[in-house]
Amino acid sequence: MLLALASGGCSTLKTVFGQGGESPRKPSATVTAPLPPKSLTAHLSRARELIQTGKDEAARDLLQRIGTEKSLPGVTDEALFRQGLLTLKSENEAGGYPQTRQILERLIHDYPGSIWAVQATPLNDILLSRWQTELSLGKARRQIKTLKDSNLSLNRENKEMHLNIEKLKTLEQELELKSRRK
Repeated sequence: MLLALASGGCSTLKTVFGQGGESPRKPSATVTAPLPPKSLTAHLSRARELIQTGKDEAARDLLQRIGTEKSLPGVTDEALFRQGLLTLKSENEAGGYPQTRQILERLIHDYPGSIWAVQATPLNDILLSRWQTELSLGKARRQIKTLKDSNLSLNRENKEMHLNIEKLKTLEQELELKSRRK
């Protein structure tokens, strides 16, 4: 496997082992040559190892590289699925997991018969449903706040009306007393 990584060039080794002067998430300024199919398979194996050792960032970068190469069924689709899972770990729930859903939708669209697409479909549906639920929940929260504000305003008005009624009762009683005295 090391031979396969070495055949990918120095930039491949630097990306895999997290070396180099630039951030691993930034795209390289130099254009790299396409990877041969055997190298894609080796990269996928290396990405699996990185995931197992907890090096998610390096694995995600490697999987992203595989996803940008020429499609190789059985490799690219698995790479997209794993990339989606790693992206899910780092994404914000409140944002609706847009990158994860984009990766999973690409997998589902480009590889509809793949076992990875079959597994990605319910996950993507759950993420989409969760996001729509969060949107609805946000809307409901805003409505609740508006209703609470309205309720508070109505309670104030109700208290004022009760005070005015009490004042009117008092005035009516005073008028009755005055009319009896005359």
